[in-house]
Amino acid sequence: MDDYYKTCPFPKPGKVTKKLLFNGYKDKSERYCYYCGTPYAERHEVYPGPNRQISIRFRFQVDLCHACHEEMQNNITPQAKERNEYWQKFYQSKYEQELMDTGVPKRKAREMWMSLIGKNFQGDIM
Repeated sequence: MDDYYKTCPFPKPGKVTKKLLFNGYKDKSERYCYYCGTPYAERHEVYPGPNRQISIRFRFQVDLCHACHEEMQNNITPQAKERNEYWQKFYQSKYEQELMDTGVPKRKAREMWMSLIGKNFQGDIM
């Protein structure tokens, strides 16, 4: 059947699969937990789920030991919720500030953030 599509006036395009990004282990020995200083830290993507690839691409990540990483991933304890909220606000403001430093107006920077992540973590309405 593949040969048939090659001879058509509008051939069916082949499958194109996008290669997913992941956090490698090459430099894991050089990473330390942000909170407790334990070596061999794992990378925690600040924006999980469908935004995980965006977190990796834009480096919205924190190095954490296995225990801290598991706690923040589960997001059950008040401490984990506070930490996750802190990092989400931090990376949003950092992203918007970098855009504003290049001359993008604050409103446009917020719109670009919303189109990227889809949620405003700052709490203010522009």
